[in-house]
Amino acid sequence: MKLYQRIFIFLIFSLSISRISAQDAGFSMSGTVQNHTKQGLSGVNIFIENTKIKTQSDQNGNFRIHYKKGEATLVFSVAGYKNFKKRVNFSNETSPVNIQLIEDHGAVEEVIVHGKGKVKALQDGAFTVNAIDVAKLANTTADLNQVLNRTTGIKVRQQGGVGSDYNFSINGMSGKAVKFFIDGVPLEMLGKGVDLSTLPVNMADRVEIYKGVVPIHLSTDAMGGAVNIITPASSKNYLDAGLSLGSFNTQRINLNGQFKDDKTGLILRVNSFYNHSDNNYLMKDMKIWNGAKNEYELRNLKRFNDRYQSVFGMAEIGLENKSWADSFFVGVSQSVFDKQIQTGSNQDVVYGGVKQNGEAQNSFMKYKKANLFNDHLDVNVYAGFSKSIQKATDTLMRKYSWDGTYVPSATSEKGGRSIIMQHEDRLYSQVGATYKIVEHHKLIFNYVLDYLKNITFNQLEEEKKDVPPAKMTKQILSMAYQQEFFNKHWTNIFFGKYYSVGLQKMVFDPVTRTDNPVKDNFSSWGYGFATTVKITKGLGIKGSFERSYRLVEPQEIFGDGVAVTSNMNLKPETSDNVNVGLYFNHHWGQHAFRIEGAGYIRDTKDFIYTVPNLYNSTFKYENLSNIFTRGLEGELNYQYKRLLNVLMNVSYNKAYDNTKFANNSDDVISATYEKDVPNQPWLFGNLNVSIGKDDWFQKESRVELYYGLQMTEWFYKNWKTYGNPRNIPIIPRQTLHNIGISYSMKNGRYNVAFDVTNLSDALAYDNFKLQKQGRAFYIKFRYLFK
Repeated sequence: MKLYQRIFIFLIFSLSISRISAQDAGFSMSGTVQNHTKQGLSGVNIFIENTKIKTQSDQNGNFRIHYKKGEATLVFSVAGYKNFKKRVNFSNETSPVNIQLIEDHGAVEEVIVHGKGKVKALQDGAFTVNAIDVAKLANTTADLNQVLNRTTGIKVRQQGGVGSDYNFSINGMSGKAVKFFIDGVPLEMLGKGVDLSTLPVNMADRVEIYKGVVPIHLSTDAMGGAVNIITPASSKNYLDAGLSLGSFNTQRINLNGQFKDDKTGLILRVNSFYNHSDNNYLMKDMKIWNGAKNEYELRNLKRFNDRYQSVFGMAEIGLENKSWADSFFVGVSQSVFDKQIQTGSNQDVVYGGVKQNGEAQNSFMKYKKANLFNDHLDVNVYAGFSKSIQKATDTLMRKYSWDGTYVPSATSEKGGRSIIMQHEDRLYSQVGATYKIVEHHKLIFNYVLDYLKNITFNQLEEEKKDVPPAKMTKQILSMAYQQEFFNKHWTNIFFGKYYSVGLQKMVFDPVTRTDNPVKDNFSSWGYGFATTVKITKGLGIKGSFERSYRLVEPQEIFGDGVAVTSNMNLKPETSDNVNVGLYFNHHWGQHAFRIEGAGYIRDTKDFIYTVPNLYNSTFKYENLSNIFTRGLEGELNYQYKRLLNVLMNVSYNKAYDNTKFANNSDDVISATYEKDVPNQPWLFGNLNVSIGKDDWFQKESRVELYYGLQMTEWFYKNWKTYGNPRNIPIIPRQTLHNIGISYSMKNGRYNVAFDVTNLSDALAYDNFKLQKQGRAFYIKFRYLFK
């Protein structure tokens, strides 16, 4: 019997079981659970008394439960609130129930320990995921990159300070293999000035990091994983304003808010931020020519061409909880950025006049509706159009040194005098649907159409109208079947993804010495599954597999006009990803303990990686035939009341070249065969400790102290088989210490925080051994009204 026949029979068998078990659960009841301020409570356990039928409220407090016709008693239970019972009648005319729970003041301190919200539900789910409650970190001065860099399996490496390009790695997979989303929409739609290093933490409620295997509601070619930033979803009015000041003339301002008109029901949401930094931190032991001594000498000098600033604003207006829509919003956004470029991938080459700026506009529509067709169908629709312009300037005929001096040069700083213009139009649409076949069994569909038109030209030599555009059309169709058994103790998800990309581009013909238009198409199927088994209340195992594809990205083939040169011959990557994991939760009294462990394998073909150009400090993307990656990671979390929280994690990642024969030969063994991939950390870990105290100096206040330790073991910068083994460049071991303190008043309405990063002023390196900033100080003031 063939494999697909076995799978088909298994699915039919599963559906048969589910229909038998669902015969007595043909009626449903919905409702909302709120606290005393009428705010929805998430993670509330709702079950039918004297049965095993139960459900849980979502992040807005909404729930739906199924049972046979007749009367029953609903029991509502969540830590920090008194249990509540309500007698209800299941029938065809059942009305929604609204429940308001009363706080149990004797258990308030245990809410964080025992409460199972969206974050914990994701951690216990079938996918390997880091779920971070960012709302708890809103008072810190850290950006999202810094927050995520403390988590298991994640390594973020920047080329400089605020606003600089960065490499985000998940289990050793990085670059464009990792995709970034905000509420399920690609972050690139908001423009280059909006990324994890510039987004304020106040804009996020939580962040979900999927490793290797990505659920289809994101419907992407994220071969290495995906980061999804979830913004606050409350329907209440609020205002969140923050001001952060710090070293290197760093200024960060954010203003987020929501206003709901009770009369019309209209909701207005605004998100905005401003970032500025001179990034003039000290570069240590830089080579400077001393003409008097006729030799090079080492000096500590400040960066002088690295200023960055960006502005972002987004406004959306819409309605919620209507008969025709649970949520409908339309909105617009605008982003502007301006950055100077101090250096590229090699800090021995320094720029004094290279810069980049740009702007982007985005308009969009979002629609959600649940419980269509007799409570069986949920739909989710997004459509957006963005238009961006980027300008990269390199016109100075000079060669700079790190002390700011320069000498005349026959060429510009990057080797070719240019003003590179990039015009991009992008249309992105997504349609998602979930159909519940019967209780505990559902089908999930998602379709994405992503169209991009790119025109790149040198303004000094060409005009836009004379340059043919390069076009890329991606289509991804995803389907999944989810089943739950034994009261949700065993969950399976089977899925398939169809990838299609059409590329129209200009390719240089070495025979005619001209650029000619070429069309290139690629399509294929990917597939996988995820499963989790809850052995006991706090113990579970999970596993997942995916055959995935990663389609080429515009920046990789077209370049960015600054640090990335074009490569029109790139091919898509493909990878077989395997994850296995174990988690254990336990709490006793006011103590809580959680441990997670995971292992993974990534077998990647046509691996796309960055290759530095040592002559002009740029780099480009190239294919390497086969990379094999395996790794282990573990995390330990201990919490006592609201007083102490300790989080420790360690990650081991080994990636090596698995291409035996070079250049398609049958007998010439590659020099890098079975050698570690360079410029990639293989062992790193974090320790984070926070101590907090409520009502210490005054009522309705909280003081919190924070300490963070980051350790990264040494790793090779280049392939260790090239050159003298004693002289192969390495990036040495790094140990960084961070501390902070925050003080909140009036139950979090007024907040102030002070942080010190790299407390010991250690010499720190990042991507391609570029120096990071030393000791820095930051202070933040935040006002929150809700």
